[in-house]
Amino acid sequence: MDSISGAAPRIGWKTWASHIAAGLMAIVFLASGIYKMVMPLDFAERATQVLIPANLSVATAVTMAVAETFAAIMLLIPRYRRFGAVVMLGLLAAFCIYIGVNAERLAGADCSCFPWVKRTVGPVFFVSNAVMMLLTALAGLWSPRGGAWLPPRPIGPSAAVLSILIALSLGSAAWGLSRESGIEAPPSIHVAGKAVALNEGPVFLYLYDPECSHCLDSARMMSTWNFDGTRVIGVPTVNPQWGQALLDASGFKAELATDPGDLKALRAIFEFASPPYGVFLKRGRARVIVRYAEFTEALKAKLQAEGFVAAD
Repeated sequence: MDSISGAAPRIGWKTWASHIAAGLMAIVFLASGIYKMVMPLDFAERATQVLIPANLSVATAVTMAVAETFAAIMLLIPRYRRFGAVVMLGLLAAFCIYIGVNAERLAGADCSCFPWVKRTVGPVFFVSNAVMMLLTALAGLWSPRGGAWLPPRPIGPSAAVLSILIALSLGSAAWGLSRESGIEAPPSIHVAGKAVALNEGPVFLYLYDPECSHCLDSARMMSTWNFDGTRVIGVPTVNPQWGQALLDASGFKAELATDPGDLKALRAIFEFASPPYGVFLKRGRARVIVRYAEFTEALKAKLQAEGFVAAD
């Protein structure tokens, strides 16, 4: 019997199983949470692809970064493991419910909640989540220190961890958003083998995947806008040999830049997860940045106000 609590000691293999399960799940959630904390705008862009509204995408990134990292830290500490398991199970369950409700619209879509792990929405997605939920539950049930399933006492240490994570996540998001304003583009880009200065007059860089249906739809939408006075340059992010085909199919009038060095330089400066992605420049600095879900008719009025698109 345990001399302090009077409870029977945990069986050895269960203790080891709890540690292993907790370690595995902590690795997954730490990788996911830290990725969202360090690159909140990158994840915010991915979030819009699973139907999160664009105006809520950054807040979603911050919330998930805090929740996932906090759950992983709690799970790693035996004293708080059961509480961490409850938080982690709640996150996994909520994610499953959200995907399940939107399964028809998201079927076959890439679900990139966890970085570097490519999962598409389908039966395997739900099986993998069920496995993670089982590991999390076993980590909590067989925790060698027992512990409470509710917020632990004293609550001070866990509250301190949570406060630190909130501060770090908000700070990272604020820094990322402020950094986007006024980013300086490379001095020039090559069009038809000739260098074109990006600091002369308004310039619109449209980065797109020639095989992306959303890129095609966005280009077709913008083909009806009057970009008079703005130099429009299309930059294929892959398969540059097919770049002109999308422009022709959409009717979007743009010059074509296919130099791999230019694309590398743009990617190093402007961080984006998936095309389409647009950068509107004035005097060589970003004035408006348009991400995946923001290519809508509502964008036109904003660009007219900034002087990139002429009034009808």
